[in-house]
Amino acid sequence: MNTFVQANKEARELINRGNFREAYHRIVNIKVNRPDHLFTKIALMVDAGVALRDIKLLKYGRYLMDFHSQDILSVPSFVPFHWLNLGNLSANILALQEHEGGGRCWYKRELTLPIRKAYVNAFKDNGKASPLNSRILCAHGRFLMGLGRDYEAFGLFHKATHLDPKNSGPELGRIRALTSLAGTAPTLEEELLKEAREGLALLEKRESGPENHVSIREIRDRISERLSTADDEPNQYPRNQLEINAQEYNMAVFCLRHRLYLSPCSVCRRCDRSIGDSIAIGVNHAVVGGKVPGRYQRMAILAGRLIERYRALRSALFNHCQGNDVSVQADQPGYSNKAAGWKPIPPDTTALIGMLSGLRAVMEGMAAYAALYLDKETGTSADFTQIIGTPSAPGPALEEVKNPALHAFWDLWADGIEGVIPGYGLVESFCDTMSAPRAESLSLDNVSLTNLTASLLVWWGGMISYLVRMADRDAQGDTEDPPLWPLEPFILPEP
Repeated sequence: MNTFVQANKEARELINRGNFREAYHRIVNIKVNRPDHLFTKIALMVDAGVALRDIKLLKYGRYLMDFHSQDILSVPSFVPFHWLNLGNLSANILALQEHEGGGRCWYKRELTLPIRKAYVNAFKDNGKASPLNSRILCAHGRFLMGLGRDYEAFGLFHKATHLDPKNSGPELGRIRALTSLAGTAPTLEEELLKEAREGLALLEKRESGPENHVSIREIRDRISERLSTADDEPNQYPRNQLEINAQEYNMAVFCLRHRLYLSPCSVCRRCDRSIGDSIAIGVNHAVVGGKVPGRYQRMAILAGRLIERYRALRSALFNHCQGNDVSVQADQPGYSNKAAGWKPIPPDTTALIGMLSGLRAVMEGMAAYAALYLDKETGTSADFTQIIGTPSAPGPALEEVKNPALHAFWDLWADGIEGVIPGYGLVESFCDTMSAPRAESLSLDNVSLTNLTASLLVWWGGMISYLVRMADRDAQGDTEDPPLWPLEPFILPEP
């Protein structure tokens, strides 16, 4: 029998008897020369490290993954497993470090960003029909929940439930995120909580694991408490009426295709109309003692303005994508199609460019919102760097405030600044001068302009959502850190 196979068999027998340290020492010095043997070896080491809560064992496993990455990535079927396990290993290390008193890694993007990128790579490199996709999305979602980025986590869980409807893990994650986010869609809060409660009841009937039953019971108690409070308060805001006509239908299809609805799953038109309802925020959220008088009302108005600008840009993008007869526009007075280098631009595209040129004011509006929340109002126009800081050094006011949604807002903003989200480049391209070569080329490139604007809207919508979530958490007194992500196992490819 092969030396490694024999050692692995003996080590597994030791693990089954609970001798984790002995199992680790039995396998650690065995040389391997095949990627599948390397995966098996690291899996055993990770199992031992998780059971012993030993960071050193996990770090050595991650070192082996990094050192042999070229060999592993040379096998196409191993690529998604490499990225998923690399993300899980790094997330486990952060979890154990916090357990030992290291604190949550809120503003340590050098630690959290590679983990998020690993999960993204795993999903991208995996087959569309693979059952591994659901596990990738859930692991990524749980990690984001621990960072306070529950809006994005909800979207991942929501997608995972469609990929693997028989698995209770994605549905439980979706319900947990839905319960947390219900208050940010005020006119639908009660309905969303009842939907979560019904989902829990169905999940409890088919779930037999004791660990999930504990989670289900905790979520159910929280929902019952929220619903009992909601029953005592009359509905003080009107329902949004949804029109159905050809224009609205086409707009709905467009938003679904590009995931531009202002809601956690990006596919709910009703939530899009409800999120950030300024009347509801102003009426239902009492002013916290010691804060600026009328702070919530002013934040609500500013949130409403930001959402108006978001929807206006979304409509401008939709109109731009509908297409125009360029030949007709070329005959308009005042323009000469004989001018060197001149090409006609459709009016809807011109309108979109005009909207993009005002993006810097939107960014200042977000900074002003954060300043209101932090009681750091400025007499001049708000500047992100003064209030929020930079991706490498958050503002001192942020570290003093305990609100996970504020951390999520900063982290998502930093994603755009550092180029993780490509649409941010439009802010620089169109806000300085319309004669810049970059602005001119984008104006004439419909595909690039559409894709970048859609990416920008997703980023912009996420930041608005976290601003609304920030106020909602504060108003409800929900400033506790979210539960830490659970330790993830090492996943081996099927033989």
